Amino acid sequence: MQFILTTDTSCDSFKTDLDKAGVPWIPLTFTIDGNTNDDNFSSDGEYQAFYDKIAVGAKPTTSQINTFAHEEFFTKVLEGNKIKNIVHLVLSGGLSDTINSAKLAAENTMKKIIGCKVIIVDTISATRGHQILVDKGIELRDKDVSANDAAASLEQVKQSIMHLFMVDDLHHLKRGGRVSGASAFFGTLLKIKPCLTINHEGKLAVIKKAKGAKGAMNFFVDMIKEHMPDKENGTFYLVNANAHKYVDEFSDRLKTEFPNCKQVKGWIGPVIGAHTGSGTFGLAFVGKTRLTNK
Repeated sequence: MQFILTTDTSCDSFKTDLDKAGVPWIPLTFTIDGNTNDDNFSSDGEYQAFYDKIAVGAKPTTSQINTFAHEEFFTKVLEGNKIKNIVHLVLSGGLSDTINSAKLAAENTMKKIIGCKVIIVDTISATRGHQILVDKGIELRDKDVSANDAAASLEQVKQSIMHLFMVDDLHHLKRGGRVSGASAFFGTLLKIKPCLTINHEGKLAVIKKAKGAKGAMNFFVDMIKEHMPDKENGTFYLVNANAHKYVDEFSDRLKTEFPNCKQVKGWIGPVIGAHTGSGTFGLAFVGKTRLTNK
């Protein structure tokens, strides 16, 4: 093994799963009901409790990981370790300034620990799209690929990751400035469901206004057929923010349309869920290229 793969928790894996895979992680944080918490969930119950609070009116907020926390994290990972190279995966720079703190901390760490290398990879992704890169990073690490080559490979893979989400509650997008108050009101009245992607710049972009959840599912299937190169052996990373009925229905649809593809199900964690709200569902997969929608 020539490098240590690390990540922040935007990948939305159970943190115990990251521990088992030997991937050190640094938590993003969220504030809800006046309390600031680490994103360190490792059970369905913890995610469910977060969305239960949103259901009764809680309005969570998030904050970036600062430079000091990153530097402390990198130093702890490297201390006493014979391997002095880190490849670190970060939440999209289009969604958070965490990337800039990570880069500055990497520079400071390399000045402090002579001979070490800390490579920061902006995933331009979030949630299970980020997880695709974690899985690829583990594969490269275990194949004894060098840190530089692994980072270059991850930079290439990230350009092909497709994110597709349906947001159930327009008022959360309104609070985040994604839609106007009038759009939220009339969209809710007409059962319009915005479908979003994380585009080539790592930013959220609305790419479809579907009529209901079934309309969104139809759109997602059409996008898969158009953009997924391997429809026989590909993998769908399904995500949901307390939207089990939607994701289960969509999972069945995918089994019918793409019977040989693998499915991996997971939650949208509190950091992204704070902005999408409850009821969001979608998927990520390796496509041909990222969408360029603004």
